[in-house]
Amino acid sequence: MRNRRMSGLAAGAATLALVLSGCSFGNTPEDFDRNPETVGTDLKAADTSDLQLPLIVEPLELVEPGWDLPVQSAGSVFLSADSGEESLMYSAVDTKGRQLWQAERPSGCTGFTVTADGDTPLAVLTDSESSTDCDDDVTASAYDLKSGKKAWGPVDVPGPLRGPGAVFAPEDAPADETVVLDPATGEPVDDSDGGNAGGVRHLGEYQGLILDSTGGKLVASEEGTTVWEHSLADNGWDAEKLTAAAGAATGEGFIHLDAGDGDGPVFDRETGDLLDDDACGVARDANTQAVVTLGTSGITVIDDLGKTELPVSVPQSVRLEAAAGGLLYLREGGKLRVHNATTGSLARGYKAGESGIVAIPDVFTPAGVGTLRAGDRTLLATDRVVEDSGEG
Repeated sequence: MRNRRMSGLAAGAATLALVLSGCSFGNTPEDFDRNPETVGTDLKAADTSDLQLPLIVEPLELVEPGWDLPVQSAGSVFLSADSGEESLMYSAVDTKGRQLWQAERPSGCTGFTVTADGDTPLAVLTDSESSTDCDDDVTASAYDLKSGKKAWGPVDVPGPLRGPGAVFAPEDAPADETVVLDPATGEPVDDSDGGNAGGVRHLGEYQGLILDSTGGKLVASEEGTTVWEHSLADNGWDAEKLTAAAGAATGEGFIHLDAGDGDGPVFDRETGDLLDDDACGVARDANTQAVVTLGTSGITVIDDLGKTELPVSVPQSVRLEAAAGGLLYLREGGKLRVHNATTGSLARGYKAGESGIVAIPDVFTPAGVGTLRAGDRTLLATDRVVEDSGEG
């Protein structure tokens, strides 16, 4: 939680004396070691007796890393943080449930991302040595996601991480004031060769692919070379309204934008193919590699066979929570529905007759392990198999 400045100080000489003496009112970050510390310990199995677990993780042992920020991952490593009173404790945990490294940051430095320098996944953490809010004197540093070894930084950035990816901007600044860092070097990407008189609007950085709105086009580039582009006018997209969708993922192979009214286009990251033009929700099933979109026409599953619109009733209040193991998890109000991603029919996602908090798949790997959200808890289904008790 953010520290508050002390109020009610006496005016005049008393205030002057405090300023001259250099007194701190608790808004300066604690003096702690910011360098990642190697851990290398296996987390203990979590108590899940009060949870309803998805059948897709039934044989797997779950651990609880203590995270309360959204989880990001690359390969077999997951990253998030535990929010304490005075600081954040970031930690990287692999699919075996082993805590690889941890690093401390001021409590307000909740902005982080996982990106890549070629085939090397990187964790980018923000920091501030003058403010626990992480609004002033913000810096960014990148670390090897597996080892915690520093790759670059600290680099001065204009404000907190805005994302998706390594995109930074002052609080409430317009999109044309954002700065995107090159994941390979930490250097700001040069805008001098692109854009119109209004400048380049950086929409996101996706594992080294930088997406800009510039010169009437949506342009995706990597290492300074254009990979794909789309005309804004031809697709009816307003450059001033086009932004990254809230909570947009960076490492799942697709790019989701908001066209200004809560829904918008979904692109294949590699090819730029337009997968859907009005999605309000999107998820990728890491097991089947299918991309699932929720839009005005309903639910569409996009895979190697093409696009399939599922015969599923989707009122406006329905949210696409997750796609995993060939199943779709939809929420309508306080109810969760599970559907077969091939037929659209209702499916059995949990054991019948159980009670407790429902755990929902979150970030998964192609091997079928990953994180679950259960109320305010985040758990990781590891590749460790639950030992048979021998009962029954």
